[in-house]
Amino acid sequence: MTSDSLQINNVNKAFTRQSKYYDDYDKQNSTLTWMRQQVRKHVLKYLRPNDKILELNSGTGLDAEFFAQKGFLVHCTDLSDGMVEQMKEKFTSGNFSDKITIQQCSFTELDKIGNRKYDFIFSNFGGLNCIPDLRESTKYFPSLLNKTGRVSLVILPPVCPWELIQLFRGKIKFAFRRFNKGGTMANVEGVKFKTYYFSAPNVMRSLGNDFKLLKLESLAVFTPIPQMEKIPKKFPSLAKVLNKIDERISGVFPFNRIGDHIIVTAEYIVKD
Repeated sequence: MTSDSLQINNVNKAFTRQSKYYDDYDKQNSTLTWMRQQVRKHVLKYLRPNDKILELNSGTGLDAEFFAQKGFLVHCTDLSDGMVEQMKEKFTSGNFSDKITIQQCSFTELDKIGNRKYDFIFSNFGGLNCIPDLRESTKYFPSLLNKTGRVSLVILPPVCPWELIQLFRGKIKFAFRRFNKGGTMANVEGVKFKTYYFSAPNVMRSLGNDFKLLKLESLAVFTPIPQMEKIPKKFPSLAKVLNKIDERISGVFPFNRIGDHIIVTAEYIVKD
């Protein structure tokens, strides 16, 4: 098995294991809930009426359900066997069967989607950070988007203040893990795979000259990252204050380039 196929296999295995309780964890983690709300607010600003959405790394379909409730059509894609199974159980029949379609497909094999066109491509919470070069996925975007189509990618950037301050606790390797250009080994449900980190300029370069940046925002610069869930549980009032600070500075330079995640939204410009 090649290193690429091993990476894909391990990502599938890890998130299939996680799929069984993903929704419960999302609801119980107040920081993750807040971050998801911020992402949705951002995306809604750039969606247009009747837009058709292609979602990459859809997970269990939490965001797809939200956008379907808002009246949008969503085509969900995910690599993980378990995540796809969860979505099928939720959406194959019922209220969303006419709003949500599901396809098991890696974001590096988007040619499998076929000739369908979309108005918006969306990927949440660092799904694209599982590849060393974003162009493995973004090279497909022009063929998938209609004219003036848009993308919103939620990416793990190299600079995360809450990880850097772990240096003062002696966690040197953890503090600087995002700066490793060769990727950092992640452990999800006992399965290891590499995670790579990308700056906003990295993301825009991967999209190419046919895309222009519309908005760049950050998530969790001052708010403790989701893995530090004990902090908001112990200090809920402080956590809310930090949330409000982040909401105010999320689009302001240089804060919009750092944090647990960044949101990069760009528009596809078709040249005549």
